[in-house]
Amino acid sequence: MAFAPAAANSQIIGPQDPDDPQVDSPWQAGTCKADPPPPGQCSVATDPLFYEEAAGHPPKGFTQFIVNTEAGPPLGPRPIGDLRTIRVDLPVGLTVNPQATPQCDLGPQSEGDPATCPPNTQVGISEVTATHVDTGLTVTVPPVPVYNVVPKHGEPARFGFSVAGSKVFLEADVAWENDFHEYFTIHVHPVELPLILEGKARIAKNRLTFDGMAGDGTFITTPTTCFGGAPPASADSEFEHVYSTWLRADSYQEEDPNFPNGSAYVEAKIPPGTSPKRCEDIPFDPSIEVNPNTSQTDSPSGATVTVRLPEIKNPTKSESAKATSHVRSARVTLPSGMGLNPSAANGLVACTDEQFGKGKRVGIACPEASKIGTVAVDSPPLPDGSLSGSVYVGTPQSNDPASGNLYRIFVSAESARYDILARLVGNVQANPTTGQLTTVLEGDVLTGNPGSVPLKGLPQVPFETFELRFNGGPKAPLTSPPTCGPNTTTSSMTPWSSAVGQVSPGGEEGPSTDPPATPSHAFSLATLPGGGACPKTLGERPFSPSFATNVSNHKGGDFTELSVRMGRSDGQQELKRVDITLPPGHTAKLAGMEYCPASAIAAAGASSGAAQAASASCPRSSFIGTAAVKAGSGSEPLALSGKAFLAGPYKGAPLSLAVITPAAAGPFDLGTVVVRVALHVNRRTAQIRAVSDPIPHIYGGALLNLRSVVVRTTRPNFSINPTNCSSLSTDGTLGGGGSNPLSPAAFSAFPVSSSLQATGCDKLRFKPRLFLRLFGAMKRAKNPKLRAVFLTRKSKTNPARVAVTLPRSLFLDQSNLSKVCTRVQYEANNCPKKSRYGHARAFTPLLDKPLKGPVFLRSSDNELPDLVASLRGQVDIDLVGRIDAVRGRIRNTFDVVPDVPVSKFVLTMRGGKKGLLTNSREQCKASKTPRALVRIKAHNGKKANQRPKVRTACGKKKKGKGGKRR
Repeated sequence: MAFAPAAANSQIIGPQDPDDPQVDSPWQAGTCKADPPPPGQCSVATDPLFYEEAAGHPPKGFTQFIVNTEAGPPLGPRPIGDLRTIRVDLPVGLTVNPQATPQCDLGPQSEGDPATCPPNTQVGISEVTATHVDTGLTVTVPPVPVYNVVPKHGEPARFGFSVAGSKVFLEADVAWENDFHEYFTIHVHPVELPLILEGKARIAKNRLTFDGMAGDGTFITTPTTCFGGAPPASADSEFEHVYSTWLRADSYQEEDPNFPNGSAYVEAKIPPGTSPKRCEDIPFDPSIEVNPNTSQTDSPSGATVTVRLPEIKNPTKSESAKATSHVRSARVTLPSGMGLNPSAANGLVACTDEQFGKGKRVGIACPEASKIGTVAVDSPPLPDGSLSGSVYVGTPQSNDPASGNLYRIFVSAESARYDILARLVGNVQANPTTGQLTTVLEGDVLTGNPGSVPLKGLPQVPFETFELRFNGGPKAPLTSPPTCGPNTTTSSMTPWSSAVGQVSPGGEEGPSTDPPATPSHAFSLATLPGGGACPKTLGERPFSPSFATNVSNHKGGDFTELSVRMGRSDGQQELKRVDITLPPGHTAKLAGMEYCPASAIAAAGASSGAAQAASASCPRSSFIGTAAVKAGSGSEPLALSGKAFLAGPYKGAPLSLAVITPAAAGPFDLGTVVVRVALHVNRRTAQIRAVSDPIPHIYGGALLNLRSVVVRTTRPNFSINPTNCSSLSTDGTLGGGGSNPLSPAAFSAFPVSSSLQATGCDKLRFKPRLFLRLFGAMKRAKNPKLRAVFLTRKSKTNPARVAVTLPRSLFLDQSNLSKVCTRVQYEANNCPKKSRYGHARAFTPLLDKPLKGPVFLRSSDNELPDLVASLRGQVDIDLVGRIDAVRGRIRNTFDVVPDVPVSKFVLTMRGGKKGLLTNSREQCKASKTPRALVRIKAHNGKKANQRPKVRTACGKKKKGKGGKRR
């Protein structure tokens, strides 16, 4: 990689050819095994002296620059200008540890005279050569000590020395906005040489040599990578600039107001043929600990996650001693069942990438409501406790919970004292099936210095402890596992020492030389929330959910709002299934309604929560009510609102509900939760049995932790109370997660019941009428057709039992009784054609169309077969009549009549050869019109007994009231 040098008259040091380093190159830097006196000093020309241990502590580290000269003075050339500022950028991963030695305190502004510093704070020496401006006389000042001094506020480190009456400071800093390489800046003062000759001098050369093993032996640590070396100029290597040190400088004569930005770089490579080596010997033994900060299962958890890397000192000053490797990437998987807590979304907002400001040397502007925790980092180059900050929720960049871009955390560890603001982005991958969480910290493609290789990873900086502490309380972002444990956290941590691959344009990396470290940690919990024995397995968890039904209006037969409420407390099994049967007579009006199409239900499930909340996929005409859901562990669960829509046949039921709940809260839109509920209608009683599909306990990777669900039928004139004011109940079971909430076969069942009693039924009107008429053959032993018309005539209660005793003039035709449908055939909808004896129609204000169907003789446990009207339509009803004989007369008793309003019921029994009835005498010669005996009892207990005439076609045709024939 080539860098264009600036013009000579605008560059006070350099340029130089980095591929052809010389002993007198204008700029050179590196680490050395030793630094003998001149002329054998360590330089780019003495490659045997260069230190090549990766993660090691070199005995010496040096920087040296020579100022460009110009002709003029009589005694020789002179520097072209007065140095003003020097900026030196160290290789990425090379660290200087100011905590390795004591620090010299130079006063409140850290600008006292370094010459007063004690010897134990010395970390190196400085050798300055100066040239007199007028004569060209060059003088080398005797070496002076360089001291580790207490840094100014806003500096991570500071080094100083005194030379020729001037105080010179190396002001350290960290490029925390990009790749975290270290750098230092020197502001140069004019040099006076009064003892040599009068006049002004210019710095011609400076060599700074540091003791890499000063103090505890860890003052300088080389990078923990082994990417290769600086090859000959003819070679082509992506890594030839990785270990280079870079210099920028300006002069008082050519002052750059934007320095160092825009100033020309001068590169100092390591000597050709050298490279960091023996990465396989670099220690890397991280540990991890997770403290849920609660002893209770299934409770809000402000967990603390701590990663530790041992700090290895070098008290014996051994050249073979190595520091622990920097962490390149980390994956931490929390225990199964420790998931995202929806309660945390209450009031939560997200921090945008722009507000977080990663990659910019600006402050953080994340809103306080996006903060979900704190971070503390101990890094050896800084005093313990120096770095701390906050953890924020980042704006989602995906809807896929497994991608890591739906749930993102922004981590900022900062120190205003030392001007460090480390920013990391963590990607939290949530398993969409189990909700298990894996946080991935792998950093970005980092580039800082010119020629930096675009390697993806965390900053190459040392740390001893890295602690994330999430907020506790009822809005904690995590929920503790559901069982005692041990609950194990696993991890995979890759060191930079094993990184040999470069990021390709497609984002892939080369192989690593060593497998990652896999530290783990297990914790146990003690009790259930609120006390109680801690369950050791999922199946041992208690399950005693609450259940209640209620109505807004208790008046019998009136329209009302029905509410069904179910709930569970923390620590109990997940609420997974609902199977309940409403009381007899609690029904609904479907007339005028549409079904929500299957395509619309599918569209709802595929849409965002915001889109569904703004405009429901199901038509308004299918809306029946609302769904109120509370989700999350703790005392402040998240409230979500949904809607229930009427849908068509589903899983063998004639009707169904689609309960559609947008799952959007705080900054997250997880989509829309759709739960189908099959509505089975009992064919004898018309009772409604609601059976739900399994209710998700994981959605969008979040642990829903449903606390309560309330469904209300808020559609006007929809739900109807029974006309029976006896004490009735809704009964059924609620299913729990059992031993495996992902497997319906493992669900548990808890019986539930809730009473519901209507009022005022005794005041309900009951004035039905039954009309009977014979058609066709009227002669004895012939088979007439019979039509029965039942009218409720604006009754407010519904018949519960109807018994019709025919006159003695009608018998059963025994020859046709053998043509009977068996119960098995009936249930299979496969009755023989000959078992069909008529047809029936039922008109109800609850449906747009009447129910209708054939009338069969069906086998029964009685002496005679049953007469069954198989009413089919939007729902199916079997009206079963028990046939017997009483005092020589045929009686048909409908012992069970559904408590639903029926305006008209028409039963027609066919006549002719296949007719069921036969005349015991000639009907037209009867002295008076025969009468039937009808006993009707309503669901409210009222009776309406009648003796209607059995009209015939004999003689003049008679008309009913209003001139209409019945």
